[in-house]
Amino acid sequence: MEIRILGGGMEVGKSAINLQGGKVNILMDYGAMIAEGKPEFPQHISPKEIDVIILSHAHLDHSGGIPLLYITERPKLITTQLTAEISELLIQDFIHLSGYYLPYEHLELKTMLSSVTPIFFREQIKIKNAKVRALNAGHIPGSIMCLIEVDGRKVLYTGDINNIETRLLRGAPKKLPKLDAIIMEGTYATTDHADRKKTEKEFVTAIREVLNREGTVLVPAFSVGRAQEILCILEAYKISAPIYLDGMARKASRIMLRHSKYIKNYKLFNRAHERAKWITGWSQRKKACKKPGIIVSPAGMLKGGTAVFYMKRLARNERNAIFLVSYQIPGTPGRILLESGIYNFGRRSEKVKAEIGWFDFSSHSGRRELIEIIEKNKIKKVILVHGEGEALLKLGEELRDRRLAEDVIVAKNGEEIRV
Repeated sequence: MEIRILGGGMEVGKSAINLQGGKVNILMDYGAMIAEGKPEFPQHISPKEIDVIILSHAHLDHSGGIPLLYITERPKLITTQLTAEISELLIQDFIHLSGYYLPYEHLELKTMLSSVTPIFFREQIKIKNAKVRALNAGHIPGSIMCLIEVDGRKVLYTGDINNIETRLLRGAPKKLPKLDAIIMEGTYATTDHADRKKTEKEFVTAIREVLNREGTVLVPAFSVGRAQEILCILEAYKISAPIYLDGMARKASRIMLRHSKYIKNYKLFNRAHERAKWITGWSQRKKACKKPGIIVSPAGMLKGGTAVFYMKRLARNERNAIFLVSYQIPGTPGRILLESGIYNFGRRSEKVKAEIGWFDFSSHSGRRELIEIIEKNKIKKVILVHGEGEALLKLGEELRDRRLAEDVIVAKNGEEIRV
């Protein structure tokens, strides 16, 4: 097999992996990345060459470039039904909000979606001389790892992976089939996450303290996955104060509510959404800010969305709190808020009076879990992608020093690797 890294080499964003073996040509993910206000896509691949595209999950850094491949061709697209529906939501929003030129439109998205062959966890599909099996990735609802077997050789592409169980999802399997190689993400290549249950308790304790002083908590959260997990945590701990759900998270939740088999505890999930008050207009938003309660709203890094409205209403009152629950990219309003306590209210930047907190509810495996995958499964060849370059190099060095793999490659974009 020949593996080509088209995107995601020593970077987080625009993931794309091309695998060729004998007659078959497979593309795994084809994402987009916004850099300096403009969209960037992976290295070019001719859609005529591709037998099948496999989409690991819906996030734009994995899905956002796929419509480009449907301008002139119609390759088969394998993904879960839930991922297909959430991808439609996110890519439609990407097209709608683009203040820049996007080289595709709604027509290409429609063609892409009409080419989907749905797959579920542990299902297998045959393409020419290859077998493709989907495994739960534990990252967001519907996310998969992709196990490819060609002429007896097996390669696993993790996509984005989390093998820690959360309130929302079962973790990815720790025991894997015997592999010749793994193409593994390394978003948190040098960072260990805190114990999940401990983080939940700290989060809930902090919320109760704010409610006890009659304050309102804003939880800026990613629309897909994080917002729903927060609702499940609040329900599991029986928080009795009003809980509001707003922004695109409402649309994402409506989709997930139709797909119970992807949720770990659907009864809890359903109950959490039934108890939450779904915001439907500006008058409700204003009312939500006036009484003690919890508002869960995108965007997770405060770059836009309805969370910006709530920030302007709540951040100047010391009784309130802003609790961030997602990774904050450097330079984003959320990261600036965490580092300096300052928020740009539009006309001017001010010191925020509300309490500011950050809780690590990551949907990616940390360093410890990534190493455990290699150690437990005795994988000979490890190809590291989807991480900041220096961090991936450090993880690669640790795997080599501990002799956990025979061959460790920190892949660069454009690199070709033989398995």
